[in-house]
Amino acid sequence: MSSPVEQVTELGPGSRRDRARLAHYLVAALLARAADEGARVALVIFALDRTGSAAVGGTLVATLLLPHVVAAPLVGALVDRSRRPAAVLAGAIAVFAGTLAAPVALLGHAPLWQTYLVLATAGCCGPAVTGGLTSQLAALADPRHEARAFALDSLSYNVAGMVGPAMVGLVAAAASPSTATLALAVAAGLGALGVASLRPPAAAAAEQTRAAGLFQGARAIVREPALRTITLAASFGQLGLGGMAVVATTLAAAAHEPSRAGLLLSVTAGGAFVGSLLWAWRPLPASRAPHVSVWAMVAVGVPLALAATVHSLPLAAALFALSGLFTGPFAAALFLARSQLAAEAIRTQVFTIAAGLKVAAAAIGVGLLGLAADLPASAQLLVVAAFPVVAGIVGGVLLQRRPRSGAGGHIDAC
Repeated sequence: MSSPVEQVTELGPGSRRDRARLAHYLVAALLARAADEGARVALVIFALDRTGSAAVGGTLVATLLLPHVVAAPLVGALVDRSRRPAAVLAGAIAVFAGTLAAPVALLGHAPLWQTYLVLATAGCCGPAVTGGLTSQLAALADPRHEARAFALDSLSYNVAGMVGPAMVGLVAAAASPSTATLALAVAAGLGALGVASLRPPAAAAAEQTRAAGLFQGARAIVREPALRTITLAASFGQLGLGGMAVVATTLAAAAHEPSRAGLLLSVTAGGAFVGSLLWAWRPLPASRAPHVSVWAMVAVGVPLALAATVHSLPLAAALFALSGLFTGPFAAALFLARSQLAAEAIRTQVFTIAAGLKVAAAAIGVGLLGLAADLPASAQLLVVAAFPVVAGIVGGVLLQRRPRSGAGGHIDAC
């Protein structure tokens, strides 16, 4: 019997070319996503260094994130209608790289609105880095191992979430915050080159249709009950989970160890990494993906609620890690469910819109936790936990009311 690592990396008896194509995709996605994740830290550090204001850094991050939800339908439609979707995605990621580097030349040397403008442009390209790339995985992976491929893609988000901020910290300490920001831009540029050289199987390219309208993906999400349920549940849950960084800082400060906030976030990311690896090793059938995605949200929230009742920071860290463990299966099952439920002609739109809603919800979640800053750390944790628990339970009940659709039950594009 193969070892767990062999079973994760070996995607079955497919050709060596298929496995190389998937590895190529994962490396390119990791580079682009590490830049995206790192930018949320680098912009704050860079603004503090250049202007002396962390508040400016916060507004720069908000300017980067908020356009996701507005640009998502357009990015998705452009990719769905293109004969070379990888080229469109690569172009968007290249623009993201360039506009991420621009603040180094602008901030402190030009009016602030110019920096906001270029970062808003970067934010408009953000859906290509997240949902846009993930939407292409179905065309690249062997259909028999699609669940495992999406698990590995979920793993790339986990690794990017750890590598991006860590790279920023190391480069900023060794050189400067501006150098760290430029390093992220270089990583995104390399990711764009990797995406541009992706070549889907000839059969998959031939089967693609190009008739999708701008809002067909949004209409599909609204009209199809299962897709609507998992999209709204994931977004609603993110209203709480988006404030994890805030509540981790509050919890560590309440324990008189503010420097431990990074530890709480790191163990959560580590738990998510292990969870994604386990799902990649033993994925559940695709037909169960919608149900797994919503009930995994409940499992993400419950340990956080329990953490509100403990007074030991190490025990709280263990519960944060347990919460992260279920984040891996949640993300992998969510990606797989979207792919199974959306027609190929509108798949990218569905992925980018859903990803944009999650990013926007996370940004709103940070604001909500800011409003609750005067509450005790335990109360803040309960607020964070309540959103995924409620979203998961309601989503599970709604999915249970309709017959479970089999794998491949796509939504029509018209």
